[in-house]
Amino acid sequence: MNLKTIALVLSIALLASCSQSNKKNSKTKEPFKELKADSLELTRLIREAYQWHMKSYLTDFPYKFEKESDSIFTGIDWAAYTKNIALFKKTNYFTREFLAHHKSIATTLDKSIKNAPVKWRNINNGVTIWDSEADDWCNCQDYPDGFWNTLRIDSLKVKNNLASFNLNMKIGNKYASMNYNVTAKKEGQKWKINTLEGFKYYGSIDDYKAMMED
Repeated sequence: MNLKTIALVLSIALLASCSQSNKKNSKTKEPFKELKADSLELTRLIREAYQWHMKSYLTDFPYKFEKESDSIFTGIDWAAYTKNIALFKKTNYFTREFLAHHKSIATTLDKSIKNAPVKWRNINNGVTIWDSEADDWCNCQDYPDGFWNTLRIDSLKVKNNLASFNLNMKIGNKYASMNYNVTAKKEGQKWKINTLEGFKYYGSIDDYKAMMED
């Protein structure tokens, strides 16, 4: 084999090797591209959803009073709840699963309240056993004005159209973890909020019964 032939063979081998390397690099980069795109879309979703929540002033689980002047509530105000949920749906920020779970919480609270003695149903007695002491949407009591505009996500994991991540809040010039988990799910190629950590702390009817008997 002469020198020209050897050079030609080496050139072909080198080109083939480069081609394979480029293909591998391309395949490696694709998941990172997708993850970055998902991260941007999920960040936008969270910022918009939290802005809507903070500006809409909707009570997740409104109480029913026989009269406006009453301090004793009798259950969930289903008329108000239905109106609120219609607004939830209109945003297109939440999955069907989120809305179903939200209603199951409302149903549990309603049944528990209806079976509770009057002393537990006086709104003037402070935070009731059916209420959270913090905002369910962040597990926090204090937050900077307009905090939703700078929310960030981290610890993002995406698998089979289901994403899990934590929220970070900007306080001053620094970001701090809120230690608050959110999951999102794709419905019709659009990311939507599927669960919010703060809503997992609501109890069962038996849980509230035990609190009242303690």
